[in-house]
Amino acid sequence: MSEPLPGPGARASAGSGGEPAHTNPLIRLRTGMGLSQPEYAKLIARTHGALALGQLAARRELVARWESGRAIPVHTVQLAMAHVHDVPARDVHRLGWPHWLHLAGGGAAPLDRPYTDHGAVLALRAAVHPPGGAGSPGLSLRGRALADQLGEALRGLAEAGRPDGGSPPEAPPQGREAPLRWIEARTSALEQHERGTLLPPAVLYGAAEAEHRLVVDHLLAGSGGGPPAPPRLFPLAARTALLCTWLSSAVGEETRAERHNLAALRAAVASGRRTAVATVLAQLATRHLLAGDAADARTVVRAARAADPRPEPVVAALLQTREALALARLGRPAEAARALDHAADALASSDGRHRPGFPFAVDGRHLAVARAESHLLAGAPDRAEPHLAALLDELDGPEPVPAPPLAGRMLLLAVDTYLALGRADQAARATHCAVTLTGTLPPGLARQYHRRLAAHQHAPVIRGALECLADAGP
Repeated sequence: MSEPLPGPGARASAGSGGEPAHTNPLIRLRTGMGLSQPEYAKLIARTHGALALGQLAARRELVARWESGRAIPVHTVQLAMAHVHDVPARDVHRLGWPHWLHLAGGGAAPLDRPYTDHGAVLALRAAVHPPGGAGSPGLSLRGRALADQLGEALRGLAEAGRPDGGSPPEAPPQGREAPLRWIEARTSALEQHERGTLLPPAVLYGAAEAEHRLVVDHLLAGSGGGPPAPPRLFPLAARTALLCTWLSSAVGEETRAERHNLAALRAAVASGRRTAVATVLAQLATRHLLAGDAADARTVVRAARAADPRPEPVVAALLQTREALALARLGRPAEAARALDHAADALASSDGRHRPGFPFAVDGRHLAVARAESHLLAGAPDRAEPHLAALLDELDGPEPVPAPPLAGRMLLLAVDTYLALGRADQAARATHCAVTLTGTLPPGLARQYHRRLAAHQHAPVIRGALECLADAGP
C-alpha cells in the first residue's frame, strides 16, 4: 500500500502551519461575534488573564497570523479562546488546532463534527437539515483537508471498540422497537433495488430520504445531548444515509451525495463496524472519481483498506474497481488493468447474496462498466465499446427490463464512448434510452448529457437527442 494517511493533527501549510485564511474557521467565529481583529485580540487577552493563564499582549497582528495560518496559538491561548467560544478544554486537547474550532458557534457542517457518538448524531441532523441555500457546487473535502478527516475517522473507529458481530445490540427506547423493525425492512427492500428496478431513481431517493429522516429525527431524537443512542441505530443511520448517497449520485447531484456520504461515515464510525466504514469510504472514493480528484480517490481507498484490512470479497471487489479507475485517470493503465483483474478474482469468490448495508450491485455488469471506463480514460474507446454495446442492448431492448438506478450514469459513459468513436447515432440512442429509463431525466444528470452533446449538435440525430432532453425536462 502507498504512504500512510496523516493523523488528525497534520494540517496543510499556508506558511508555518495551519489552514489557508479563506478556510480558517476562526474568521467565521470572530466575524460572527461582530468583532474586528483588534477587538478580538483584546477579548482573548482579557480572558487569558481572567483564567489565571498569565498576561497576554492584545495584538491584532497575532489574530491575523492565526487566521492566515502563519502561526498557531500557544496552548494557553487556545484554552482562553475555547472558554470564549464555549468549547470544553478536553476537546481542545483531543482534537488540536484548528479542529476544535468547528465545535464552536453551532451550525457546523457535518465534516466539522468530532468522531464520537454525540458528534455522529449532530452531523446526521446537520446533513438532514442543511442550512439555507444551495451552497458551493462541488465537493467539500479535498487534498489535505480530506486526508485529515479520514485520519480522524480511523482514529474514531479505533476508539469505538465495538467489534463486528459482537454482543447482541441494545434494544431501542421503549415504544420504538416496532418502528425500527419496519424501517429496517423497508431499507433492506430499497437496497435491493440496485440490482434492478422499474422505478425512477428520483422516486427511490424520495423514499430513501424519508426513511433516513425517520431514523435521524425520531429514533435518534434526544440523543444529541441526553442518553447515548442505542448502538443498533448507528448502523441503520449509516445504511439510510448511504442509500441517499448513491441515489443522489444516480440523479447527478454529487454535492448532495457527498453530504449524505460524510454523514454515513460518521454513523458507520459510531457503529464501530469496520465493514460498514469500508463500504461508506468506497462510495466516498466514487464521489472523488466523479466530481473530484483521482489522487484523492486513492487516498480514500487507502483509508478504507486501513479501516477493514480483510474485507469480504464484494467489498474488496468494489475497492479494487475504485482503485482501478483512479489509476486510469492518473494515466497508469497497466496498473488499472491489474486492479480490475484483482476485482474480478474477488468477485469470483463472492456468493452474490444481498448484504444489508451494501446497496451496490457489484457484479459482472459493474465490472464490465469499470473496464469500459478504464479503456476510455486510456484513450481506447474502441476497446470500451463492446462492453457498453452489451449494456445498451440489454437496457434498450423491446421489453422493459429492471435496470439499476445508476443506469443513467452508465449510459452517459456510453455517450462519451460513441462520441469519441464518431458514432453519433449510438450516442443519441444511449441518450434516448436514459430518458426512457428515468421517465424524466433528473436536472443534474440532464445537464451532464447536454454538455456532452452540445458540441456535436451539427448532427441531426444529436439535435434530436437534445430535443428529447428538453422535452423530458421537469
